[in-house]
Amino acid sequence: MLIRRTSPHLRQQLLTATALCLTAGITLALPVGSAETIYFDYGLWGRSLSTASLETFAADGTVDAELDSYLAGLSPTSQQELQQILNTPLQTLGSDTFAQMSDPFVLSQWLYTPMGDTFLASLGLLIQTQSGQNGQQALRAAMILAAADPAGLSLINIIRFYPTDGLRLDLPQILALADSLNTNIAITEQLVMVATDQSQLAAASDPAMDYGALPLLAETGPFEVVQQALVLEDQQRDRTYPVDIYQPADLQAVPGPVPVMVFSHGYGETRTQPDISSLAHSVAANGFVVAVPEHIGSNQAYQHDLAQGLVSESFAAMEFINRPLDIRFLLDTLEQKNEAEFQGRLQLEQVGLMGYSFGGYTALATAGATVDLERLHQQCDLDAEFTPDTANIALLIQCRLFELAALPNAIPTLTDGSLADDRVSLVVAFAPLSNLFGEQGMGNIQSPVVIMGGAYDVAAPIALEQLTAFQWLTTPDKYFYVAENLSHTSELTRLILALEHPQSDIVTQFNATESELFSLAISLAIAHGHVYLRRDEAYRPYLTAAYVETLSRDPTKLHLLRSFPDNF
Repeated sequence: MLIRRTSPHLRQQLLTATALCLTAGITLALPVGSAETIYFDYGLWGRSLSTASLETFAADGTVDAELDSYLAGLSPTSQQELQQILNTPLQTLGSDTFAQMSDPFVLSQWLYTPMGDTFLASLGLLIQTQSGQNGQQALRAAMILAAADPAGLSLINIIRFYPTDGLRLDLPQILALADSLNTNIAITEQLVMVATDQSQLAAASDPAMDYGALPLLAETGPFEVVQQALVLEDQQRDRTYPVDIYQPADLQAVPGPVPVMVFSHGYGETRTQPDISSLAHSVAANGFVVAVPEHIGSNQAYQHDLAQGLVSESFAAMEFINRPLDIRFLLDTLEQKNEAEFQGRLQLEQVGLMGYSFGGYTALATAGATVDLERLHQQCDLDAEFTPDTANIALLIQCRLFELAALPNAIPTLTDGSLADDRVSLVVAFAPLSNLFGEQGMGNIQSPVVIMGGAYDVAAPIALEQLTAFQWLTTPDKYFYVAENLSHTSELTRLILALEHPQSDIVTQFNATESELFSLAISLAIAHGHVYLRRDEAYRPYLTAAYVETLSRDPTKLHLLRSFPDNF
């Protein structure tokens, strides 16, 4: 969805999408079969609906007199969309993640993890049992049984397996969540509008030149690249992990000290993914040494172990500490190897950190950001009413930090700056998890910081994770790139665009321009590396709004902000 300007039509589209998503979340647990009645509780006021009406509607679209009072406000098109939502199996949505989660064993494993348990407990506050208790256990049983059924993990099939005689929807909590989601949608809409206006205004005042003629750095690196594998053994932490090093084949051909950049992968990823390898290769071809460590407690292999029942959590909570320490030990190792293996050419007193999602957290924490425990505790309080700050799925990861309270010195390590490494001189964070740092924590970073986020990010919402983090930064060298229509991953972007625009060709447009956006993002990271690690001002034109406004294309048009208006 292109949200460059506010309009009544756009507002209606956003609210309709929110309403449908909220309806999908509510109907996730509507019981048909063993449950005969759905109760809508609003203080002393209440209504009820027989579940047979909903199942008939899901089967053939029939809206009987009882259901009509609930659906009367929806247009025929919205009613058809709701019927489709009820009947669509999760595995058919075109996402590898959804397909994997449709396996009953994998789903069961995840739902019993701390993250799954928190998710169900939060949802169970809205969707309660007939006696008014948290619906957490009933939801878990219904989802697992539905996944095991031949019809698959569709919402209506979950309804059929809901195990209680009745169900209560806590409307005050549901409305609080809806209001919070609408607030975040409005903030995101305003963010994109401001980003568009400010970026275009800045572009008009940038030095006049042919920005389109600048070489695309991701595709024009002059150096041949070689790759080597290291295995690091940190005996102090009893932690052994692999690292891939990408470097120019002839280091002597690189003028001056050779800058180093480290890339930290995201939760559930691995260092060997094609997009990560491509990024590292492109950066190295431009005269950098790039190190990509494997974070063994939160990587793809750990997810595989969970699916196989070998571990009981989706990532180890110690990763909040181990990830930054992985970077520190890696840099220490490179210092030890510099003379013998890199001809003493590596510039290790000033390094750059790149990271995606959980890797963005890693980069920011290593650069000096500290956790705001009081703020995070308020956001993780399951007994509190939903607010715009807590309507954030990324909290499923961030709230696990409190599991470290039982370990000696773990929490102080996250709050006192112990994870900071003064060698970090640049951070490039793609869709980072950063809300847990708070204003004071982000204010501790004094290195240049680049943050990139997508307006459609549902996993790490841009208004909650990246926007606030950027506003909290006090370093004068800060850059915020906002991408329209982009979600957390490519598959999520396609899914959301397809759901929002079923009759348009916007997914085709995204497919046609996706590689260009990827190359542009890498080129920006390289240019920032040249300016802030090499001190090469020749690359300053790449760091302008005029450059991204010239190079980026719809539907994921990129905009650059260096600051926000005072009234934002």
